[in-house]
Amino acid sequence: QVPLVGVQPALEPMSAHRLIITSNGLTSRDLQSEFQRMLGKSPETKNMWYLPTAPLRDGMSMGFVKSQVADLKRTFGIGRVEIIDVEYVKGDKLKKAIEDLGKVDVIYAEMGNTYNLRHHLRNSGGDQLIKEAMDAGAIYIGSSAGSIVAGRTIQMAFWKDWDDRTAEGTISVNWEDKDLSKGLDLGGGRSFFPHANGQYARKSWQDERAERYGHTDHEVIKMADGEGFVIDGDKAYPVC
Repeated sequence: QVPLVGVQPALEPMSAHRLIITSNGLTSRDLQSEFQRMLGKSPETKNMWYLPTAPLRDGMSMGFVKSQVADLKRTFGIGRVEIIDVEYVKGDKLKKAIEDLGKVDVIYAEMGNTYNLRHHLRNSGGDQLIKEAMDAGAIYIGSSAGSIVAGRTIQMAFWKDWDDRTAEGTISVNWEDKDLSKGLDLGGGRSFFPHANGQYARKSWQDERAERYGHTDHEVIKMADGEGFVIDGDKAYPVC
């Protein structure tokens, strides 16, 4: 058989990823409507992996986590929500926990300590499991820290510097390192800056922070509380 010169083999098309990136959760009617649209019919048949890793190292209790989960189930009618914390469930145990969930339809990454979530997603293998689930059609919902982690760099957390970089003294990472501070990069090369309220909404302040930390080389989506950003395949747009 004569080889075809100059003909490239067909590449497998990438799955159209779906994300709802928010400042502080699905708090507006429009954000809720976007999620309901993505979720589709029969939400009672859908499974959610809820990540509590950020809030539990940011002064929030398991009571807060359970309240959030109950609210998600009540508001959206999701059939099954499993709380799986990658700080404690790692490697093969994490794979097994995800397999036991069956098809992952939604991943919800909760607000809290950005650094704790990123560190443990990386060393648990959770980052790869998230990408595999999204390739298979899962929706990623980020709230605050969960939104920052979805971006190109988690150094967005430097801008306000609210989070404890040691996660209550439990981790030691040089977050100034550009490689160690890489996010999951689920948003087409964008980074995400939540809580752009008050002084943090001022363009002059945002521009100064972007310049200071070397974040002028890519798009940064800024969201005030109540706002979000939707990525649905080849479509990307802000939602208030």
